[in-house]
Amino acid sequence: MSRSGRDAPDVAGATAGPLAGWPALRVAVGLGDPEREQRLLPTLGETGECFVARRCLAAEDLLAAVRDDHLDAALVAFDLHRLGEGGLAELARSAVPLVLLVAQPADERWRGFPAVVLPLDATAEAVTQALRAAARGERPQAEQPRRDSARSEHELRETPAAPAATLSLLAVWSGPGSPGRTTLAINLAAALGAVAPTILVDADLAGPSVAAYLDLDPTRNLYMLAHAEPATAREWDRAIAQEVQPLAARSPHGAVLCGVPKREMRAAITGRFLERLLAELRSRYRHVILDIGAEAMGAEAAAHRVALRAADEVLLVAAADLIGLWHARAALAHLRSHLRADRERAALVVNRHDGRFHHRRPEIEWALGVPAAAVLPWDYRAAQRALAAQQPVALQGSSRLGRGLLDLAERVHQGRIELPPAPRTRERSPWLRWAASLRQTWPCPRHRVESEQGASHAGHVASPR
Repeated sequence: MSRSGRDAPDVAGATAGPLAGWPALRVAVGLGDPEREQRLLPTLGETGECFVARRCLAAEDLLAAVRDDHLDAALVAFDLHRLGEGGLAELARSAVPLVLLVAQPADERWRGFPAVVLPLDATAEAVTQALRAAARGERPQAEQPRRDSARSEHELRETPAAPAATLSLLAVWSGPGSPGRTTLAINLAAALGAVAPTILVDADLAGPSVAAYLDLDPTRNLYMLAHAEPATAREWDRAIAQEVQPLAARSPHGAVLCGVPKREMRAAITGRFLERLLAELRSRYRHVILDIGAEAMGAEAAAHRVALRAADEVLLVAAADLIGLWHARAALAHLRSHLRADRERAALVVNRHDGRFHHRRPEIEWALGVPAAAVLPWDYRAAQRALAAQQPVALQGSSRLGRGLLDLAERVHQGRIELPPAPRTRERSPWLRWAASLRQTWPCPRHRVESEQGASHAGHVASPR
C-alpha cells in the first residue's frame, strides 16, 4: 500500500470492497460539472471500491481536502471552479494519489504530470480502475500507436499525417447586447474556409441566427444531429454529412451546422453531447468556429460553458461605444473568475469602431487590461450590402470591413488567404447607368406628355358630374 493506515481504517461509511480485506478508497471528488457528477458518482458508490469522502465544488475545498492525511486518492477535473496553474501545481506536490480528467489527455502538458490522466468522458469503470492504480502508485500512460518497421517507405509516404497539431477551436462570445458576434463568426469561418477545412457551429441556444443570415435550410441543424445519437465513427460521419451545409460559394472548404430552430429543442443539446461533438469535429476540420450565446450562467447555459472551456481561444466581441466596452469588461471578469480562462486564451475584438466618436485602441486596451486582436471599422454600407445579399462581408475584399475581417482570419490561419475570384456578372457600362439615372430624373418629352394626359384623364373621371 502506498498510504499508511490503510489496513485498519476507522472511518464511518467505508464499506468493504469486492476483494476481501481491501477497504474502500476514501476519495475527494472535484468534477466541476453537475452532469459529470451525475454520470460518475452513483456508479463509483455502487461498486463498493470507492467512498466519496469529500465532494468539492471549488479548488479551495479540494486543496483543503488534499491536505488532509485521511484521503486515499483524489478525482479532479481540470475545469474545476478556480483551479488554475497554481492549484494544479499544489496538487502535483501533494502526497495524495491523483486522477485527473482533461479534454486532451495526449497533450504534452500532461505527459510529465504526476497523475493518472483520463479524458473528460471517461466511464465510471475506467475512473475506478484509475483510482485503484493511482493508490497503488502506478501511473499508466495512454497507449501510443506502434510503428511497424516492416512498412515500406512508399506506405509511409501514402499515409496521411494526423492533422491534430494544426486544428484550432475558436469560440466567438460576447457580453449582453448585439455587438456583432454572429457576423464575426460567419465571416471568420468564410475566410478560413477559402483555404482550409472549416466548420461554423451555431451553438447559440438562446437566439440562433446563422441560418437566417446565410439563407440556409433550418431543418438541418444541431438538434437533428443530437437526435440521431451517433455512437461509432461511421455513424458520426453519416450524421454530420446529413446535417452540415455549404457556407458560401467562394468558401469551398467552409461548412455550417445550423442552430436549434425551436426553444423546446434546447434540452437535447447537453454538455456531454457538445463535448463529444467538438471532439469529432476537431478530427475532421482544421478550424472549428463556435458562435456562442451571451448567456453563460444558469442551467440552460451549460452547453455554452462547455464550449467556452473546450475552446483553444475565446474571441470576445465588444461594441466600440461606452456601453459595449462596459459589457465587455464584465464579460472578461466573468470569463476569468467563473470559467477559468486565462489571458492567453482570451482575445478582444472591437467591432463597429468609428474614430470620430470612440476611444482609440490603446485606451481601450488599457481600460480592459487585455490587448485587442482586431479593431474592425464601422462600415455601414458594406455590412448592409452583405446582409441584403445574405453573403459574408469578408468575401468583399474591397470594403474596409472586409479587409479587416480578412486580416484577422489570416492571423488565425497563420498564413495568407487568397479568396477565389468572384463570379463574373454582365453589368451595364457606366454610360448606360448614367443614362438610366437621367431618364429617372428628367423623363423625355413624350413620356412627360403621356403622363400629363393620363393625369388629366384620371382627374376627369374622378370629378363629379
